[in-house]
Amino acid sequence: MNQSEVKEIQDFNDFKYAWYRNGKYSVNVKSYLTLGNGKANETETEEIWEIIPGEYKHIEILISDKKYIHFDAQMKPFYEILDQVNKATENLSLLLNEDKTIGKVENEEAIIEKWEEIKRKELRFLQLVKESYNEIITIYDQEFLRIESNIKANLLYQIFFFPFPNTGANFQKEGGFKERETLSTLFPGEKITYDTSYQFEEQKDKFQMNVKGKLKSHSGDFEEIYAQNYQKALNIPLEYDLMMEGEYVFNIDSVLSEIIFHVKEKLNDKMLYVCRYHIQLLT
Repeated sequence: MNQSEVKEIQDFNDFKYAWYRNGKYSVNVKSYLTLGNGKANETETEEIWEIIPGEYKHIEILISDKKYIHFDAQMKPFYEILDQVNKATENLSLLLNEDKTIGKVENEEAIIEKWEEIKRKELRFLQLVKESYNEIITIYDQEFLRIESNIKANLLYQIFFFPFPNTGANFQKEGGFKERETLSTLFPGEKITYDTSYQFEEQKDKFQMNVKGKLKSHSGDFEEIYAQNYQKALNIPLEYDLMMEGEYVFNIDSVLSEIIFHVKEKLNDKMLYVCRYHIQLLT
């Protein structure tokens, strides 16, 4: 083992994944959806996350109201409801696993109580204006009954709390993480399981972890769902694919400073969904 290899291993052994107390991150999400030869729908939102680390593996997140930078005007009524729904999870208390992924949502009861209050105070008015809102509210009622599993399966939370390898004596610069399950965008309600691999780069004043993900399996019969919902409009066969790639940058203090993560889910050349998550440390 030469001297440069010894230095490299020592540097990574010194790496201790950390958070700044009350550190704030901008969370920018930009998505693009095409359907056949018709109009593409492009959306861009931004919110601020304040991270409050607590005792061992406990962490709290305070999430600001979402700012809509770009959106389809026809979707405005839906986003107005979604904004009210999201207020129920604007304060999250989490217990992390050893690998930095979410182990438990500790304020689950408080979230459900907040949802009941939002229904009573904010959404009741909309229900009286338009009865069709009842169906949406009923759907979210069911979602809040399994809020912990939904948060764990939410891709944004999975990206922010991405697995991290052990940087101790057996640290490996390249490797893979156990499979994770998230929700499909193009097949609503269906789950997709993906594998990810990582590779570390060491630079002068920062550490960078590059990750790649690929589809492993999925729930439901995608061929059958495609035939029922999309085949007639698109008129070409299903060629489902999922691609993920991301860059994680950690500063000299071992604090996460930036994530750029791209996801591409496609049915075929006529229908695809591309999303870019850009998360950046502000303070």
